[in-house]
Amino acid sequence: MPYRIVIADPSPSVQKAVQTVFPESDFNLYAFDDGRELVDVLLSIRPDTIILGLSLAGMDAYEVGRFLSGREEFRNVPLFFLKGTFELFDSDRAADIPHDGVIQKPFDSEKLAAMVREAIDRKISPPTMPEEPFPEAPPRNVDDRPGVSSPFDTESKAQPESFQSMVRGLVRTEVLEMERELEKRITARVLAELKK
Repeated sequence: MPYRIVIADPSPSVQKAVQTVFPESDFNLYAFDDGRELVDVLLSIRPDTIILGLSLAGMDAYEVGRFLSGREEFRNVPLFFLKGTFELFDSDRAADIPHDGVIQKPFDSEKLAAMVREAIDRKISPPTMPEEPFPEAPPRNVDDRPGVSSPFDTESKAQPESFQSMVRGLVRTEVLEMERELEKRITARVLAELKK
């Protein structure tokens, strides 16, 4: 299933530039130039990422951001502010709005795509893996005879924290890739069924 990205900016050229960054096969893009209109339809879109230009009609980016942070269903949605060259980002107004970054226009397309993908992956990844690769403490039923080491002996076989983090990251990445592939296959099968 494609990720849903909302871009809200008064400039049609900025909206178009963002559209070119994300391929239609992996992303559905929803473009707005009015903050009030965006807020009215957000629940039906259920976005995976929101990119807000600072100067929107109806409600500006800070007001939309405050609305998002007050709703449980949007708290884990990555939020980026999009700032024009001559616009000032008001850090005081944004202080109580959780956001993943401020992007300067004109932006580097590849950098924007990487930031959004990383934010989506971070938000949908489980905070911890269901099983730790190395137990924190040996189980109670290990052989306690002198000279016999257990495979769970944490003193002799302890792994460095960086290694554990690397393994967790690799497992997370693999799980996410498998989920995306499964979603693509299910979507293709459903579309094939609907065409019949």
